[in-house]
Amino acid sequence: MLISTDVQPVRRRPRTAEPRTAQKSVRLTPTALAAIHERAVHERLTTSGFIATAALAAALADGPVGRPETDPRRPLAEALDRLAGELRTLTDTVTDPEQASEVLTVLPDLAKRTYAVLDAVLEAA
Repeated sequence: MLISTDVQPVRRRPRTAEPRTAQKSVRLTPTALAAIHERAVHERLTTSGFIATAALAAALADGPVGRPETDPRRPLAEALDRLAGELRTLTDTVTDPEQASEVLTVLPDLAKRTYAVLDAVLEAA
């Protein structure tokens, strides 16, 4: 039995007659970039190729373009980000055993709030 070692090459966008000379820089959140990169890998495109293709498809579409701000799950994701930040802040400030006991008293409440937000995310999905 032979095992294939072929690797799927990254697809390039189809060539156009008009040269691509214009450039545009965009700023993305790390979360947005990770989601875009994951989808680009799934589509076997480079991240920039995926962004260009998706932007052109959205520009040529007749319907409205979905905006992340209008996603009903966005407040839940933002709440999770805030909770993760609180946890990071708590754990980063611990430098001695006395502080550790103070942090440990706060963790149960933070865990309850995290589970409540996760439950809301699962219900919205």
